[in-house]
Amino acid sequence: MREFTLHRTSGALSRHSVAHLHRTIRLAAVTALLAVGLPHLVHAQNPLVIKIKSLGASAIAPGFSGFNVPQPRNGVEFYDPKFVAAATPLRAGWVRYPAGTASMDFDWTTGHTNIAWMNSLIGGNPPLVTGVPASILSVSQQLTQAKGGDAFSDFAAFASALKAAAIICFNSYTDTNPGSATQMALAAQSYGLKVVDWELGNEAYFYPSIYPAAATYAAASNSYFNDIVAGAPAATVGLFTAGWYPGTAGCPAAPQPCYPNWDSGLSGYTPQYWNAASNHIYPIVKNQNTQNTILALNGVLASGSSDYINSYLVPLVGTNTPIYITELNCCSQDNNVFLTYIYNGIFLAEYIARLSLVPNVKGVGVNSLYTDNYDNHGLIQSVNDYESYLLAQVAANPDFSTNTAADPNTQFQFYTSAPGLAMQVANIAVNSGVKLWPTTVTGGPTVVTSGFSGNRMLAVYAQTYVAASGRHYLLITNKSSLSQTATIYLGASAVQGTLNLIFVSSSSPSAANAAQTPNNVQIQTTTSSNPIQLAPYSVTTVWW
Repeated sequence: MREFTLHRTSGALSRHSVAHLHRTIRLAAVTALLAVGLPHLVHAQNPLVIKIKSLGASAIAPGFSGFNVPQPRNGVEFYDPKFVAAATPLRAGWVRYPAGTASMDFDWTTGHTNIAWMNSLIGGNPPLVTGVPASILSVSQQLTQAKGGDAFSDFAAFASALKAAAIICFNSYTDTNPGSATQMALAAQSYGLKVVDWELGNEAYFYPSIYPAAATYAAASNSYFNDIVAGAPAATVGLFTAGWYPGTAGCPAAPQPCYPNWDSGLSGYTPQYWNAASNHIYPIVKNQNTQNTILALNGVLASGSSDYINSYLVPLVGTNTPIYITELNCCSQDNNVFLTYIYNGIFLAEYIARLSLVPNVKGVGVNSLYTDNYDNHGLIQSVNDYESYLLAQVAANPDFSTNTAADPNTQFQFYTSAPGLAMQVANIAVNSGVKLWPTTVTGGPTVVTSGFSGNRMLAVYAQTYVAASGRHYLLITNKSSLSQTATIYLGASAVQGTLNLIFVSSSSPSAANAAQTPNNVQIQTTTSSNPIQLAPYSVTTVWW
């Protein structure tokens, strides 16, 4: 399907182009329904209204929306200027170091995998870590060697360039260097790095050979907590709850926890010395067709987002405990192509917006900012990831090391995926906000959901963020194939004046960017009076 184009006249839409836009959108919507055969849309004749109230405002943590940045798992340098240029528009509120799984044997003092630590995990009989995690550890060792490591100082400079805070996932599995966590906390301060949260033992519930029970994990993590707060007395330090969506097959369907004994064991452990909670969310664990994935994600948005946090996590971790979702994506399988679709971007933007309303949640981060070409989780992708070249060099010479930012053999060319563009649009609103204003949507079409109650939900969702300057940012998602005319009210009155819109959209929920077609999905901007036009399958930020 072709993308529609906005025609401008002196910075605003001309009457001719508005009419053309309406005809084009409606034609694309009808064509999409006939071609794709999506039965989940229900037409509604009642007008679409977005109502904003200034009363009942609530706070949002600064830089709420962030990204996991697992650089040990790829060949890109933190200081590659092309990577920094690609990452900057996504407006990260925070970035996570060094990674999730790849943190398990990572030595922050060298920026490399400690081979002895790695072997203690994957080389035993039987090994403590097997399968995909073991492969990740092995390949990460080779890639960090090939590019000269992922230095903490380089990460700090990267975060500074993005004007982002940091979340640090500390290696509490194998780091036996005396006082290592204290020294890292002090180093972070010396680099001017704002660390909003520390995590201990990434996804510890997956490794019963290391931690047979949550109590074992909590006891083993205590000394690392003490070391962190020795260097940073006000530090927020979290342990991992498994929850509903850990991203592994064989779990009961939500709203049931995957590892109930782990979660209840951690909740009941005493003393509860830690002061935060970490959680990862991957609702889809097996590849399935596009339509079924959409319906399942709609159900998660409707009943498994803020409801999940409020009904399950908060009672477990405590009403005053900050929660950080440090990995979020639709799907856990690296090769799931749905990860690249625009509908995944709609899901991510709306899920983050819904969680921003939960007072306990202080940050949500998409996994990942960048990944290699096998792994579709990356919001930023490269035409060539050069991993075959780098791994071959290390295989021939284990001491091989190069600067991939300067090496003529590894000149990365980056592009942003459709979900990455959706997050770029969403973060303009989310990460500008210091206050949330209550926002409701009435009217418009509904879409079908699966799982949970199976009830239909409104196709359009909206949330208002107010910046310190007083500027209003309204984030809107449209999960339907139809364009919508939406009237925005602030209090009892329709918003007046010129409204600025930035959005990403497609007539197809499976629209994606690829190395051969990196601009298939693009961000568009326009201005409008009220009411506004919402494009099909879109993420839009409106500001005034």
